[in-house]
Amino acid sequence: MSLLIHEFTPLWLTIDRIGPFQERMEEIDFTDANNESCNLYLFLSKNGRGKTTALELMAALMGMLGCDDIRQMVERRGSSGERPFDLEHLDRGRGRAQWDLRVRYSEDGIERSVVLSLLAGSMSSDLSLRFWDEEALKTVGASGWHRFGFSRSDNGVWQSIGKKDTWLESLNGDIANSIGQKVGGIEDSTLVWPTLIYFSAYRNVTPILPSEERSISAPRDWNYRPLHAFRTEGRFWRDSLDNLLVWLKWLDDGRFERALQLVNERVFHETTTFIKDVSREPPEAIVLHDGHRLRLDALSSGEKSLVQLFLRLGTHMTRNTILLIDEPEAHLHDQWKYRLFYQLKTLVRDCYPGLTIIVATHSPEIMEAFAVELNEKNLRKGGYFFETPEEEKKKQQIRDEAKNLYGDA
Repeated sequence: MSLLIHEFTPLWLTIDRIGPFQERMEEIDFTDANNESCNLYLFLSKNGRGKTTALELMAALMGMLGCDDIRQMVERRGSSGERPFDLEHLDRGRGRAQWDLRVRYSEDGIERSVVLSLLAGSMSSDLSLRFWDEEALKTVGASGWHRFGFSRSDNGVWQSIGKKDTWLESLNGDIANSIGQKVGGIEDSTLVWPTLIYFSAYRNVTPILPSEERSISAPRDWNYRPLHAFRTEGRFWRDSLDNLLVWLKWLDDGRFERALQLVNERVFHETTTFIKDVSREPPEAIVLHDGHRLRLDALSSGEKSLVQLFLRLGTHMTRNTILLIDEPEAHLHDQWKYRLFYQLKTLVRDCYPGLTIIVATHSPEIMEAFAVELNEKNLRKGGYFFETPEEEKKKQQIRDEAKNLYGDA
């Protein structure tokens, strides 16, 4: 019998010897004071401190789900056998990582909660960076611990972690069998499988190459997958937003109308711009601005970034979605930055209870809109500030000096 997933949310991310995290183990806590998973979370730091590395790492670990072995994951990712994760220190060095998530599910009519640890890299014999004993499980309301991933030996051979775990076998089997299933949007109560949607800082809508033949064709990696990663968009028809909209229109199952509603409400509300429809010749989106027709790639850089984000999100999200956005402020005017983040807060607070949003930023406007000091209904906020050991040491010295001067007050 298949598992029915009710919750799939982050708890901890532990990073060791990957990217800038070479001098110590970085431990990121995604829970609030009540040990509940935050559904709105900020990564904060100056450039080069590891925000993007942490996002890329979570996306890479999520991409393992539904894979029996490392070869299957390599084939799915389209990467080389020598670089299955496309993260140098994880693929070749001594790097290792563990991402702990809480999974609440029903099986045979009984509801349970467990901790699922996704692990990869040069793991030691105990195959974990964070150990979940009975006391630790109790703090997050879980009754069991399951570990899944791929461990690399000193001679570069990858081995599966958790291969004999029957619960993991059931979870991965269900996810593997669901890949390619229709994603009907949040209204589709049957699609509960977890997915992670990752947007890099390079979100753009580029003109399609003139040599590309346009047709009604399924977009690449269409329908359900545990991981959708959107980086720099190529100029090929299959990868374009125009093709996505043409395909949704051709399917004629309501998804096109829902996608347009989401984009027009979240991006173009109170403006004179909106996506009206798609045309047959040439097959592309019809965008109207002050009554004049535009192509998607003719929108402003900020509008293109937002259209890319909300259209992909509305197309691929399931009832249990983790959304990662690197530098949402990129290409946006200050007014758009506020607007974007308030829209994201609305999605989590009022629309999609199974949605978790993790944002990496150094924008003062985004931090102000986040309003960590403000308690808001249905929002569990959290954040992590990436600092070098030297920066932390300097801050601690300042705190110690202040304490010596003024005491605990």
